[in-house]
Amino acid sequence: MPKNYTFNASASVSATSTTGYSQSQSGSFTLNLTGIDQVATGRMDIGTSNTVIMAAPADTGIGKVLYVRNLDDTNWVEIHSGGTSGDDVIGILEPGEWLFTIQRDQIAIGGDADTAAVTIEYFAVEIDTNA
Repeated sequence: MPKNYTFNASASVSATSTTGYSQSQSGSFTLNLTGIDQVATGRMDIGTSNTVIMAAPADTGIGKVLYVRNLDDTNWVEIHSGGTSGDDVIGILEPGEWLFTIQRDQIAIGGDADTAAVTIEYFAVEIDTNA
């Protein structure tokens, strides 16, 4: 039976140039998710060929909430929507970088490391048609 969840997120970012220019931004939001059929979280090794992070939503699923962080010190990882590397790239994460997105499709989420396997931290939620 589908479940309901509340997701809270906040971020603060800043950038400063060598010439003294700086910019900062912060914000937060709450996302109420209903009709959740699957929640997957943890750490996973991503190889140099397609590794599935989250399977396609079952039946009439309409999307996924996805957070991925690259825990590797030297290697980047490509995150994509689709069954093949290079298809529908969501992001390329350098060491330590992360992404958070909502995908409104019925396709699996996968990843490919550049030159050697990397470990990612991930949080993925499947949203069904009641969302």
